[in-house]
Amino acid sequence: MSTSSTMTDFKSRWATRLVREKLAAELNALTSKHVGIPLPKSGPKPYTYDQLPPDPNYVDGLSSTALPSKLGGVDDDPPPRKVCIVGAGVAGLYIAMILDDLEIPNLTYDIIEAGSRIGGRVYTHHFSEEPHDYYDVGAMRFPKIPVMDRTFDLFKRTNMPLIPYYLDGGPNCPKLFNDRFFTPGAQDPYEVSVANGGSVPDDVVDTVDEKLEEAFGPYKQALAEDFDAGFAALMAVDDFSTREFLKRGGPAGEQRQYDYFSVQWMETQDTSTSLFDQAFSESVVDSFDFDNPEGDVDWFCIEGGTSLLTDAMARGVSQPVQTGKRVDAISIDYASPDNGNMSVQCAGEPEPRAGFSSVFNTTSLGCLGRMDLRGLELHPSQKDAIRCLHYDDSVKVALKFSYPWWIVDCDITQGGVSTTDLPLRTCVYPSYNLADGPDKPAVLLASYTWAQDARRLSSLVDPQQPPSEDELVDLVLRNLARVHAQNITYERIKSAYLGVSHAYSWTQDPTTAGAFALFGPGQFRNLYPYLSRPAADGKFHVVGEAASAHHAWVVGALDSACAAVYRFLVRFGLWGHAARLQERWGGVAEMETGTHGTVHLQVLLGRLRGGEHVKV
Repeated sequence: MSTSSTMTDFKSRWATRLVREKLAAELNALTSKHVGIPLPKSGPKPYTYDQLPPDPNYVDGLSSTALPSKLGGVDDDPPPRKVCIVGAGVAGLYIAMILDDLEIPNLTYDIIEAGSRIGGRVYTHHFSEEPHDYYDVGAMRFPKIPVMDRTFDLFKRTNMPLIPYYLDGGPNCPKLFNDRFFTPGAQDPYEVSVANGGSVPDDVVDTVDEKLEEAFGPYKQALAEDFDAGFAALMAVDDFSTREFLKRGGPAGEQRQYDYFSVQWMETQDTSTSLFDQAFSESVVDSFDFDNPEGDVDWFCIEGGTSLLTDAMARGVSQPVQTGKRVDAISIDYASPDNGNMSVQCAGEPEPRAGFSSVFNTTSLGCLGRMDLRGLELHPSQKDAIRCLHYDDSVKVALKFSYPWWIVDCDITQGGVSTTDLPLRTCVYPSYNLADGPDKPAVLLASYTWAQDARRLSSLVDPQQPPSEDELVDLVLRNLARVHAQNITYERIKSAYLGVSHAYSWTQDPTTAGAFALFGPGQFRNLYPYLSRPAADGKFHVVGEAASAHHAWVVGALDSACAAVYRFLVRFGLWGHAARLQERWGGVAEMETGTHGTVHLQVLLGRLRGGEHVKV
């Protein structure tokens, strides 16, 4: 498979630089401390991000068919090893696929899943067995951009039926703010400007995209022109939230300082309520993903729902997923000389499952934090990350109607979304049922919310029962009528509603405890480098989108899984299989391999015990 170049994947370059900075600081701090692992010999000067100890075991250009003799043919007949994959979402299943494909002799694995279904945050809810009678509760749309190559490679491997996803549905998708509809060409169509008696400065009202680019642009340009200088500039504001940066005009006030109402309006038009509290650096590097030099981004979805993907992955792996196996504890017996000295305690089982050489945890950090991990002797910053790394909230509400009234009555024929400041915030018109006909039942993703908007709406979501004719459905129906009032009445929408609905709050899901990782100020710099390295003698791996540069995306989970398997292979000296992994599954842009890479150092420091850690 092809992988995106690190020359254009600025988020991965940002991540690798953070790892290098942290490794240099830790190695310098460890040089005067006695630890139980052999540290690299310190050079005449302190280590820096661009001067780290090379990997003495790696041969550039190494292939699975040409192993150097000094490696002793370790791939030929490795000792028996068993690994445990905790979680059967896309990351856990991807690890199983890779291990099956590598065909490592004497290696077996278990996949255990706390819930009753597989897929994790890939979840399609079907109202019936009829075609298109579903909606994706989890991942649902995929942009065809370079950083997503691994996702589309997985689609190819699993023969997914991809169809176009229409992110923007054209001029007929309504926008309603301040109880006023958007009118093309009108100045301040929502009448929120000072000139119209509102609070938003006149020059900000209609130029949100331009104002945000003015804030992000200098940092993006600096990164593109001279990454080292751009990195230093962005590090200087890494502790800023997007909101604080806009209010202060940057660290020295050199940019425009926006007032409270300007920032509120920019957030309202650009994203969800309170999302400007995320890190400013995250907003900057996130925006690179959609700066496509070749023009508009093409989006795709899986016809039949994204669960088709994880279902196909589960069918294709050699070991069955063991559902209903919640993990209560993971530990390692440092006193045992056996490589299989890790154990996993499942709820309701009298004894821990023992004999594991490695454990890949692919659950969300909220679920990982409930486990007893004392026996792993994690680095304190890993514990911090598990406890406090920010996850965003998300709620979706789908309603089923007797006919697609948004197509028939509102002429919304190209999918897309409507946006509003009403509680439903975003209404998503499906891309997969556009040609089903004007008189067939149709599902509408009536409300899709994040952040504070989702937290407020989740108070009406009963995690035990689907919504019926209750307050949540009534609210959404009334909001839909207001958003589409130019073309249809509440009575017509209500009469078309079939009384069939489904709502889901990821924060209330005990197997996820949140929708996706969204780093707060300083968290990427301080927590990501620890999440992306192994622990417990290099045998415990935190895997998933939260441990990836591209968190909140399926590709982040896949990249993290591939990188974790590579580190596992390095830990046990399976060099030939590490080469095969890269040949058959591609490299990971945020993971640096090779003589002058950082993987060997991540694995090395991942072997430290609790008392050997240092603060940097």
